Formats: sequence, structure tokens, C-alpha cells
Amino acid sequence: MENYQNLSWDDIKAMSADTHKIVQEYIQQSKETDQQLKKMFAETNRQIKAVNKQIGGIGNSNGEMAEEYFYNAFKADKFFANERFNKVRRNQIYRKEEIKAEFDIVLLNGKSAALIEVKYNAKPENISIEKIIEKIKYFKTLYPECERFNIYLGVAAMSFKEGLEAELHQAGIATIRPVGKKMVKFDKDVKVF
Repeated sequence: MENYQNLSWDDIKAMSADTHKIVQEYIQQSKETDQQLKKMFAETNRQIKAVNKQIGGIGNSNGEMAEEYFYNAFKADKFFANERFNKVRRNQIYRKEEIKAEFDIVLLNGKSAALIEVKYNAKPENISIEKIIEKIKYFKTLYPECERFNIYLGVAAMSFKEGLEAELHQAGIATIRPVGKKMVKFDKDVKVF
């Protein structure tokens, strides 16, 4: 261990200059590291946004695929809730002020209408029984000629989260799903709204 008692003022100034130089080098290295980290974080954020965009695109594509499948199946079949429908409409949108309601598939026959909500994967996070039932009033506003129609509700999905189908059936809402190459409707307990 050095004896610091014998240090001159010039020795202390030299040591101080060396310490100052080391601190300045450390600060410069920290700035460079900070810049590198900022670039790395910016690149990581860019990549995350690109992946999120791709995932969103896949989700949208899956939703469009499910909607196309069920729309074509209803166009070919035209039966729901023991009734034959002669019109099958898709993507009917109601907008008024701040209210927006979209009807994925609408079946009409002159005395009844069926409103079918379509999801790729139906789960409690994207299916609300209350919101599905609430759409009836918007539908009747969009189609005033259907004011006295029997209204049936259904949820069509490629898959359902366990337990959701039973909840929908209890509420009087039919479920529709593909089984093999066929569309299967679970509509025996569907209620007239």
C-alpha cells in the first residue's frame, strides 16, 4: 500500500487528472452504450410492431375465412330454426351517431329474421350474450319493415371455448359450427326474440 502522506501537490493534481480522464472515458462509453441500447430498443420495437401487425392480419384473415364459410353454407342451406329463408345478407352495418352495430350474416324470409354473429374462435372475451341480444333493436331500426318479425339469434364459429355453447343455448341463442365438411346448427332450443 502506498504511503499517501508523502504525496506532493503535483502528485495529487496528476492523480486527480488521471481520475478525471478515467471518469470522462467512462461517461463517453456510457453514452455510446446508451446510443447502442436505444438503437437496439428501437429495432426491437419495430420488430414487435411488425409481428403484431402480422398476427392481427392472421386474426383478420381467420375471421374473414370463418365469415365466408358460414355465409356460403347458409346460402346453400337456407334453413335455420326450422324455417326456410330466401335471403342471405352479409356484413350489414348500422351506424347512427355514436352507435355502430354490424350484422355478420342476416337471414330473411318475410316473417322472420336470423342474426348470426360469426367468430373464428368464440370465447367469452369476444362474445357477449347481452350485446348480441341488444343488436335486435339496432336491426329493427336498420330494417323497420322487420319490426314485427320473429327474430332468431345465432353464433357461428369454427370453435367454441368450453362452456360457452351451453351459456348461449340457455339464453336461447343457437350455435353453428363445422363438423367435417358440413355446417351443423344447434338450434332446437333457439328462442324467438
